[in-house]
Amino acid sequence: MSNILFVNGNLHGHVNPTLPLVKELVERGKNVWYFGADSFTQPLLEAGAQCLPKSNEMEEFYKNYLPTGKHPFFTILEYMIRLDEVLIPVILKIWKEMSFDCLIYDNVLGAGQFLGQILSIPVIGSFSSFALSRLPVPDDMLKRGTHPQLDEFYQRLDGMCLHYGLTVPDPLHFFQNSGDLNIVYTSKGFNPGSQLLDDSYRFVSPLIREEDTLDFPVELLSEKKVIYISLGTINNQLLDFYQMCMEAFASFDGIVVLSMGKKCQTSDFDHIPDNFIVRQYVPQLEVLKHANLFLSHSGFNSVKESLLFGVPMLLFPMVNDQFLVAKQAAEKGCAIMLSMKEATPDLIREKAEEIISHVEYETACQALRLDFLKTDGIKEVVDEIEEFLANK
Repeated sequence: MSNILFVNGNLHGHVNPTLPLVKELVERGKNVWYFGADSFTQPLLEAGAQCLPKSNEMEEFYKNYLPTGKHPFFTILEYMIRLDEVLIPVILKIWKEMSFDCLIYDNVLGAGQFLGQILSIPVIGSFSSFALSRLPVPDDMLKRGTHPQLDEFYQRLDGMCLHYGLTVPDPLHFFQNSGDLNIVYTSKGFNPGSQLLDDSYRFVSPLIREEDTLDFPVELLSEKKVIYISLGTINNQLLDFYQMCMEAFASFDGIVVLSMGKKCQTSDFDHIPDNFIVRQYVPQLEVLKHANLFLSHSGFNSVKESLLFGVPMLLFPMVNDQFLVAKQAAEKGCAIMLSMKEATPDLIREKAEEIISHVEYETACQALRLDFLKTDGIKEVVDEIEEFLANK
């Protein structure tokens, strides 16, 4: 019986795609120990994982971390290396106390390439976003001395590799953080540059997750045009944006469903139009079954779910990989990407009407939906993991 350690971050978009993988591994007799996702203990236990207790060192890092600058991409690099500095000793301590046959790790939040070298073990990368063949910045921006925040990253990377006797990776290999085998939770057709990746990458079609539909009037969405608005679970306290949407769609001939998150209350709004359904939580998949348009923050999982139901999108990326996800959806003809800073009620209404009135957007979404349906499922991917473990 294989013992597997799964290291991840404590974020919906990174943990949720892994739950079907964990469940399938456990059903095939593997022991899966999960570290780093304390807020998801219940769904992980339901999937069959054994959850390792949270680390005080990690808690302190998450609570006190501050970047040295504000460059979007360099901030990600700096965050990753500083997280690795804290995470690696914690995992080495766990590994010393327990015995594992394999490490599965989130490619952004798991330090897998370094742990694989230090422990001389087989490692599997779990890609919660795109697998990239090139970085989203020009090569000349990555030269040492280009930016203080980049130099901070290089200094820490050099120091950590020297400490553990590791080869210093270039920025692409550090950022990509590939394993011996890599699981990417999307299709080749939606992943940019898939043809340039090697054969260690396995694409898996996302599963439709179960969700609670209690206390939501799904019946009101039948036989009507539906616009769905959600900005995810983290950066969603944006009352001004929600107010703009209410102004934009107050006269919309249909239903507008707004998922505002737990940080807002309906009492925060002076007036909610009669055609709006506003909730802190919305059963997203059930709403997408009826939706004609999805206004989203461009979260990777939300965009994939929208594509699985063939729903075109109006996208407002705000942080991290959301810009790349939105750009890819727009280039595939499935969405229009707008800047949150430039959004106005008139512009939101104009672009929404453009998408709803032009069938080309829905057609493009349906094409990617078929691409997802042709992609291997979780059982086929676990077959490959078992073969990989047997060969190792």
